[in-house]
Amino acid sequence: MPTTHTPCKNHDQHLCKLTSDGLHKSDPKKYHQLVQNPEYVCKSCGRVAVSKENLCTPVKLGSFED
Repeated sequence: MPTTHTPCKNHDQHLCKLTSDGLHKSDPKKYHQLVQNPEYVCKSCGRVAVSKENLCTPVKLGSFED
């Protein structure tokens, strides 16, 4: 039986979702605000963001280790 992926809480505000919806093309200024001078990186997709609220599994930038 296939497993169903349930997005994490507030997934509609996460960069993986926003980018797949085309935010970087439709509103480049808003996208730029979310990623300029990032402080966090997502352990799932590797995207970076200013706020950890915009990532699924955020860790402080520079502390990402497997």
